Order: sequence, then C-alpha cells, then structure tokens
Amino acid sequence: MEAGNQTWGWSGGHRWPVAADEKLERAMVGGLLLEVFLETPAAPIDPQLRRRHLRSRLTYSLITHLSGRVTLDRFRHLMHHLEQWFQFYYPLMPPLPAPELQQSCQRGSARPAAAVSPPQDVVRRDLLHEWLANPGGEILPRRPQRKIQPDRLEEFLCRTQSSWFRVKDLAQTFDIDRKTAWEYLQKFHDAGLLVHNRGRSAAVRYRLADRFLKVQVAALQRQVAQALAGLPRPQAEQATEWLAATAGEPFWEDGWPPRLGAGHRSEILGSLKAAGVLETLLQSGQNQLLRLQRRWLRPPEESTQE
Repeated sequence: MEAGNQTWGWSGGHRWPVAADEKLERAMVGGLLLEVFLETPAAPIDPQLRRRHLRSRLTYSLITHLSGRVTLDRFRHLMHHLEQWFQFYYPLMPPLPAPELQQSCQRGSARPAAAVSPPQDVVRRDLLHEWLANPGGEILPRRPQRKIQPDRLEEFLCRTQSSWFRVKDLAQTFDIDRKTAWEYLQKFHDAGLLVHNRGRSAAVRYRLADRFLKVQVAALQRQVAQALAGLPRPQAEQATEWLAATAGEPFWEDGWPPRLGAGHRSEILGSLKAAGVLETLLQSGQNQLLRLQRRWLRPPEESTQE
C-alpha cells in the first residue's frame, strides 16, 4: 500500500515503511522467489528445512543473476534486506508437494540416499532410462510375469541415488532370493550399470556407475578421504555421499549434518575447501553458503558420449 512517496510492507500482521525506491528491488526478490518455487519439484517435508531450502536457493539465485550487473554497494543493500523481504513473500507461497523421492523410499526397502539439505536428484534419469531400454533390455528376462521390470528397476536405482546398497536390498524389493539378486547385480556390474565397493561376502555394496550420475562420485570420494584423513573411514564415506547428494547445489554451513562431525564442522569444511572440494559463494555473518566446486560435476555432453 502507498501513501505519497512511501510504501508500506506487510508481514505476519505487521507493517513497516518501505522507501519508494526499494519497491523495484523488493519486486525483483519476489519474482526470484517465485521462480525458485516453480523450479523446485521436491523440498524437505519438514517446514523449517523447507524454509531454509528455499531461502538458500533464493540467495544463490540472487548471486547468479546479479553478479557483475550491479554495484557492490547495491548488492550489499539487497543482501541486507533479503531476509526481511523473504519473510514478507514466503507466507504467500502455496505449500510444495512432498518430495517424490522421499515418498518412494517409504514404499521400498532399499536404503534412501544420504539425508541432505537441500535434497537433490543426483541421477541422470534420461541416460538411465535409455540404458535400461536398450542394453538393459538384453539382460532382463522377457517373460510377461518377470519380477524385475525396467520401470521398477529404474525406480529402485533412482531411489538409491549415489548411495551404496546391498544384495539384500535388491532381493527384498523384487521378492527374489539372494542368489538370483546377486546374479543380476553381477550382470549389471559387468555391463557398466553398477560399480561395487570391492567388499567381500556381506560387506559387498553396489551403486550406480558415475556415468549415470551428475557428480563424479569416485573421484570425489578419493579427494574427500584424503582431505578428511583424520576421520574414521565410514564417516568420510558418509560425507562423500552427503556432498554428492547436493548435486552441486549450494548449502549453508550450519546445515552440515551433526552425524558428520558437527563439533568439528569448521575444521572439516575448512579442510574440504583447502582440498578444492568446496567453494564459498557467500559469507553471511558467521555462516557461509557453500557448494561443490564445478570440477566434481559431470558435464552433460560427457555423459552422453559414453
């Protein structure tokens, strides 16, 4: 609402004066938030995590669109008022649907991908679908009543994302015995669909090969293991899974999972930045907006050539 040259902003039943020359900037932030909302097909179910997820995406969008296009003083002014404008527009957004991936995990027995904020789809679904329709079609049985069908297998693999899964997971999901499940996994491994962790017996794990993922997980795992050599190996592997699950999207430093050494968070993230795993996009007080460096992402053209 306007009165003379002054605009009034409303949020939570309160209103505050907004200078007329800030109307355009606030409208721009509102437009970016709407764009982020429409481009976010999945978000955390928890309201607080969902709010943080959209807030992070909005900040990243603002950096991407305005970098090099406005003066540094104006950019700082926008960032200073971003939280106020976000509080104004966020309650006006309709609720997002529950993430498809999280719903699928509740239906199946395979372990879900590592928890992440923001959660992302790391799988190149078009490549996976194409592979299952062609090379994969020669491996799967052709019987009408077959238990492992391409669409169900695709759903299973998309649910695991870049995480390791067991022979038992495949057997339980498709209601087949472990020997049959192991035979299928060996065929998928030999055909290049899966990789395994070189474990023995019950320690064997499989996951999608890197060519079907948006992140170079194998190379990332080696770099993270070297950077976090002081952590137990399982914890370093979980850190790799968590980072891969971001698919290169930004996350706030305080969103680092407690189970991955929250007590030493600054030291861990500092080591990952020094090792070239992470880069800082924005410093906001004591908090940082971080993301995987671009070299850990697989270019789309690289995947289609394999």
